[in-house]
Amino acid sequence: MDKQQVIQDEKEVVFKEFTHELGYKIAQRIIEKVQASKLKPVGVRIILDDLVIFQYLMDGKNESNWLKRKEKTVLDSGHSSLYVFFHQDDYTGWIDDEQYAVCGGGFPIIIEGKVRGVIGVSGLKHDEDHMLLTETVREFI
Repeated sequence: MDKQQVIQDEKEVVFKEFTHELGYKIAQRIIEKVQASKLKPVGVRIILDDLVIFQYLMDGKNESNWLKRKEKTVLDSGHSSLYVFFHQDDYTGWIDDEQYAVCGGGFPIIIEGKVRGVIGVSGLKHDEDHMLLTETVREFI
């Protein structure tokens, strides 16, 4: 995963609409993929218009702080948290701020050019969180 791929993801992974049911289906598919590949447990959190529409912590995952940090990173930057990671020089104040997560796993829900929410995955290596998330979301676009 490189900077150009992250920029491409943000251009391509956009929605015409995003419903609570779609959020549930995306989250369910992420969890299915983790289970099928026997990956480490993850947490999944989806926010739409400031409303938590889905949150699930797989067995063995006992906190959601990273998910909330990734969410704040996306909402405050308008970009994926992996984008922020690759552009750390623009976000130096966030690196040591425990409200933010300068790592992959948070991705904006973009509808008609506007960030309306966040899909977050946490539990794998941060670039794997991002790839799992974007690969799964692409199945629904």
